Amino acid sequence: MKHLKIIEQITITLIIAVLIPFITIGIIISNISQQSVRNELKMNASIMAEFTADSTEKYLEFSQSQLNQLASAFNYMPNSMYKTKYFKNIEQKATLFKNLGVIEKNKLPANKKQIKDDYLTLYAPIDKEGRFYLRGQIKINIINELFESKNTKGRNILIIDENTKEIITSNTNNIEIKEEIKNFKYNKGVKSGFFGSSKNTPKAYAKIENSPWVVIVDTTKKVTKDTINKARGKILLSLLFAGLSIITIVSLYSYYLYINIRQLFKGITAISKGNYDKKIHLLKTAFTPHEIIFLAKEFNYMANKINTSYKDLKQKNKKLNQLNEYRENLISSTSHEFRTPLTSIIGYTSRLLRHDIKLDEETKIKSLKIIKNQAQRLSRMVEDLLTIPELDSSSMKFNLQETDLNEIVQRILEYQYNENIPFDFKSETEVPFVWADEHRLEQVLINLVDNAQKYTLDNTAVKVRIKKLNKCPAIEIANKCEKITSEEKEKLFDKFVRLDSSLTRKTRGTGLGLYIVKGLCAQMNIEIRLKCKNEFVISLKFKDYVK
Repeated sequence: MKHLKIIEQITITLIIAVLIPFITIGIIISNISQQSVRNELKMNASIMAEFTADSTEKYLEFSQSQLNQLASAFNYMPNSMYKTKYFKNIEQKATLFKNLGVIEKNKLPANKKQIKDDYLTLYAPIDKEGRFYLRGQIKINIINELFESKNTKGRNILIIDENTKEIITSNTNNIEIKEEIKNFKYNKGVKSGFFGSSKNTPKAYAKIENSPWVVIVDTTKKVTKDTINKARGKILLSLLFAGLSIITIVSLYSYYLYINIRQLFKGITAISKGNYDKKIHLLKTAFTPHEIIFLAKEFNYMANKINTSYKDLKQKNKKLNQLNEYRENLISSTSHEFRTPLTSIIGYTSRLLRHDIKLDEETKIKSLKIIKNQAQRLSRMVEDLLTIPELDSSSMKFNLQETDLNEIVQRILEYQYNENIPFDFKSETEVPFVWADEHRLEQVLINLVDNAQKYTLDNTAVKVRIKKLNKCPAIEIANKCEKITSEEKEKLFDKFVRLDSSLTRKTRGTGLGLYIVKGLCAQMNIEIRLKCKNEFVISLKFKDYVK
């Protein structure tokens, strides 16, 4: 089974848990809104029809009552002259009626409410016997003013008679309503109601009292568009905006979450590949969860701990390798260097112990001197080996005392005398005594003189000078030797360093002499200076001296 990525899972969850229910709720709300607006349109149409019917009825009743009052006044006139004068007077001053006149009963039309040229004719009896009637015409455009009010805007309003004939209409060009009216059947027992088949364009009617007329109110498609469709559009637009907002917020959240989790993945991958310096840098926003920030912080802390432990382990491994190398070099060097003097000692001792030959006194003395020299050489090597652990642990103790440099240097030169390598010794007068451990200083000078003798060129002397450097007592040991490179110069005071390689080695030694010299001088406050130009010169500058 394929495992989906976080962004894919969030997308699927968003669709299933949010978008589908959201769309379903939107459809339900839209339908409910449509039903509500449809009922509102139906109610408004019914109210409008009843209002128009009542208004028309009151207008007709008012006009009829005014005409009846004018007609009743004729009964109080004493003669026909006054009646003629009164008739002419009200005909001139009356604004409600037009074409006033008297008509006999037998000339009354069958339908008293006749409309002609936008005028409605009304009749009122003049005498008690009902032989004569007063006739007057009122303007139908006064009724049309009701159709043009703000509340009726956008609707078709008609007044029809009981035969569905149009009496008054606000829109004579509407063919659809005319087709609907043809099928309209008025129930005389019902004052108002609805007809038609369309739900979104309800048609209401209302009966005008004391009249054969019926008011029809038609809800046009324009009204439907302005109400149902507009409301639906607003709902859909709101839902769309809400949906886009949800998608945008979830997308931003998913984007930042995905970026930060990718940072975690990269950090874990780097750690698994051995890159312990890798740190997680989050993109912190309002969408970054606290748990991710906490996890990144703990991861960086863990990576730092691992990196520190790794560096410590690496350093310790390096030291362990150095110790292994030191052990191997020590075994190799000491086994080789110890073998030569031991062989000499054993050989000459065996020679002295032989009884089958007789040795003269000079040969015995010479053999004993060789045995002594080789024994001293072994002693120095053992002392060097015992000095190294004390130097490394900084646990060496010194017996500092006033020391005469001239005396100790001359003793060392006598001790290291070699007829093949002469010494060129010079000392300035008035060189002060120095503070030093005499035994350790001898060890330093023996190692330096011994090295100078090993590497000096043939037929050249080792120069030894006692003088002052910047008012401080100093010893310089110089010899001419082969050229030393800068890399060799930097490693010269390290352990087991030899200027000649193991393949071309002609001199003896363990490679520890200069390392011991450096350590002893540092602890006795003696500054070492090295110059490699025409000669190889090592200077010992004594900072502690008797002033």
